[in-house]
Amino acid sequence: MRHSWQDFMVGLASILALAGLSALLLLFGEMTWIFQRSFAVTLHANMAAGLRAGSQVMLEGVPVGEVKAIGLDTEHALPVVLTLNLDRRQPIPASVRPTISAGLLGGGSRIDLRIPDGTRSAPMDPAHPPELEARFTSLGDQIDSLMAKLTTGDGTIAKLMNDPRLYEEASEAAARLALTLRDLQEIVRRVKAEGLDIRF
Repeated sequence: MRHSWQDFMVGLASILALAGLSALLLLFGEMTWIFQRSFAVTLHANMAAGLRAGSQVMLEGVPVGEVKAIGLDTEHALPVVLTLNLDRRQPIPASVRPTISAGLLGGGSRIDLRIPDGTRSAPMDPAHPPELEARFTSLGDQIDSLMAKLTTGDGTIAKLMNDPRLYEEASEAAARLALTLRDLQEIVRRVKAEGLDIRF
């Protein structure tokens, strides 16, 4: 009789511990997937660019889903096929444009859905979701594009780098500014030496 009572108390304590753990996980948002209803959207892209299953999907900075799976379809012009699980409760416009954002400090990438300026469209129909397409550019491609612009002289910095006259004028202006500051310091020193109190 005594052992059965102890077994009952151990079982009850275990059930309460599991219930408490589940409540804590729900409180900290680790088990919200139980109550979420989502729908799948297919996204064709030219590359995965650091995305993986579980990568976040954001709509104008608001979390609306995650990447469920990544596959290949070599017969398609955009061979990478991403399956996105999007939250049914979020009104996601059908005209969104997917972009990719790389995480800082080695974090994974995420998909950002952008709403084009000046366009309004009906929300996606979960029963018949659209197929999205995107061409992502990697960080290496962006650096190559920037270096090409610097080499060809496009942009303000490139013009400054490639035009010796602008560089010489900037150097002369910096030298004149240094002389002006030195003269101002000398004036302040002389005024203080005369006994006047100047505060800045």
